[in-house]
Amino acid sequence: MSASPFAYRGFMLDPARHFIPLNEVLKLIDAASKLGMNRFHWHLTDDQGWRLEIKRYPLLTKVGSVRGRSCFWGESETENNCGCYTQDDVRRTVEYARERGIEIVPEIEVPGHASAMLAAYPQYGCRRQDGDRIIEKPYPYEVQTIAGVFPSLICAGRDDSVEFLENILDEVTRLFPGPEVHIGGDEAVKMHWRRCPDCQRRMKELGLTDENQLQRWLVMRIGAFLNARGKRSIVWNESLAGGMLPHHFIVQHWWGNDKETAQFLSEGGQVIVSDVDRYYISRPYCFSGINDIIHAPRVPAYAEGHEEGLLGLESPLWGERITNPARAEYMLFPRLALVAMKAAGDPRADAEDSAVTALREYRDALDGINWAPEDVWEMSPESKAAARAENEKKNLLPGMPRVIEICDRIIELEALEKLTYRIGMPLSFARQVWDVSFSCLPDYCGGVTADPSNGAEEMNAHLRLALKNRDSGAWRGKPEDIWLDTMKSFSRFVNEHFKQYGYYGFDRGFWTTRQAEAKLFRIGELEYELTESSEGGRGVALHIPSDAVLEPDRLNDSVRRAREFLKQYYPDRQDCPFTLHSWLLAPQLKTLLPEDSRILRFRRAFDITDTEEDCLEGVMGWVFDMPREQRAKEFVSLVPENTRLQKALKRFLLDGGKVTGSWGTLKREFE
Repeated sequence: MSASPFAYRGFMLDPARHFIPLNEVLKLIDAASKLGMNRFHWHLTDDQGWRLEIKRYPLLTKVGSVRGRSCFWGESETENNCGCYTQDDVRRTVEYARERGIEIVPEIEVPGHASAMLAAYPQYGCRRQDGDRIIEKPYPYEVQTIAGVFPSLICAGRDDSVEFLENILDEVTRLFPGPEVHIGGDEAVKMHWRRCPDCQRRMKELGLTDENQLQRWLVMRIGAFLNARGKRSIVWNESLAGGMLPHHFIVQHWWGNDKETAQFLSEGGQVIVSDVDRYYISRPYCFSGINDIIHAPRVPAYAEGHEEGLLGLESPLWGERITNPARAEYMLFPRLALVAMKAAGDPRADAEDSAVTALREYRDALDGINWAPEDVWEMSPESKAAARAENEKKNLLPGMPRVIEICDRIIELEALEKLTYRIGMPLSFARQVWDVSFSCLPDYCGGVTADPSNGAEEMNAHLRLALKNRDSGAWRGKPEDIWLDTMKSFSRFVNEHFKQYGYYGFDRGFWTTRQAEAKLFRIGELEYELTESSEGGRGVALHIPSDAVLEPDRLNDSVRRAREFLKQYYPDRQDCPFTLHSWLLAPQLKTLLPEDSRILRFRRAFDITDTEEDCLEGVMGWVFDMPREQRAKEFVSLVPENTRLQKALKRFLLDGGKVTGSWGTLKREFE
């Protein structure tokens, strides 16, 4: 039984990466109309090219539509790198499509993928804050000649930059009479915004807590501008990261953020399905054959229960590797025909035999189209493996390793910067940590040299290791709350450094390798370290963070959660005793603290073995916040005495007392 056709049945062409001549665009519109498509998404701007004439800003095409030799996985370096569509071309195309029942959805990227735009008009990019100094023009924008994600964003903090976008879109809305305008919103890495005094001022004025919310503010501003002109705005689903959007927005879901898309649907929003593993027909056939489309559920998991919010399907053809029209047709057909069937609710699209029969009929009916041969429509497992291996070799072609390194470093740096926000690292020090990575990208960082002093370089290395392990190492799959609480130790150490020295820094690298490598976990009030003896024995060591609250209920909850965590992720340690080696178990504390002291109550949960180990250094660091260089007897007279414990310990130490360490095994609940 056939299903009702989706209202939105679309395909996307990307001439920003490699220009698609107008006659080929018209040819593909004609073919799409015969398949029953009713939307043509025209991706006209990106980092690698600006393809639409804007009368008010002629440099957009004079500068932004021209680039030199390009490195895209071994494809032609010179073919169709340059070119643009005049406004007369657009009017001709709009009318041609209208006659065939197709509305055109133009896309102007906001706020990212703006390299070509800013190469033409750099004054609308960000300034940079470097300590107390403001750099007016820090970034050397250019039309990108490589694929990837770049930090070139329109400045969201200055009104003239926002008005620049609105002026462009004013011309766009007069050129394209259709009901929707796409404004992008994907892959906006925000390194420049985080360093921009104008963007940071805007955030402060609006009470925004992070740059995702700033992107939402900008998208909302542009969406309101378009709505006033009778247009709905389409955005990629990353735009929901800063919060939900009103219903004059349509979300195009391609990857990630499933929870946000589900919430948008649950609140009455409309979604276009473009899931990358089903409908991205720019992917080689060895990664995305016709069976991926045939077996795609009509209702993705994130839309279950809110099917009424699914507006339609769209298949994007991204242009990095599509250097000429023949290649575009090869990648589009047969997959575009199958997507059209799927969008129309044609039951033949849901079974391989009937789908192949229908595709052959379409092939015979569409003259002059360069269809891919049938042996690649759905490859055998052996053919797929061989083709994927050949595809992988392209990453080693001249120039590509550097391209991949740049892209990986930018994405890694974005993740690092976001993490420092999430764990509350003091911003002045966090910026130094960021710039260790950013200075390795001189084409994008604005030429600022990182200051590796104060431990920023070591902190950067540890956080990068932690992120790597979160993505594909020992931290992968561990609970998010435990991951974040453990990572907050980095910020705690930075703040402790400030208490001890009067300036932010990091000197605990000998310690935080354990957190980065998922060998030590913060769970509630306590930390739990996986240990191994030289003889191979395994154990779990307790540590007490300086900000721990020694309240019985919270401590017992920590232990309970830790046992559950070990049982699930480290079952070979679930029954290991919890041991603590700390001055907090020192026998001398019995005479220095009142009976109702939290520390003394904490001790009662342990069976304690006293040692003769001198714990002066630990006491002076933990209790008195003394710099490492002053943790010795000759500096005892300098320690503060602001708390009851500090006063008692100071008198004890000045009288010649010695605090010795003890071992304890946790044997009972905290009381």
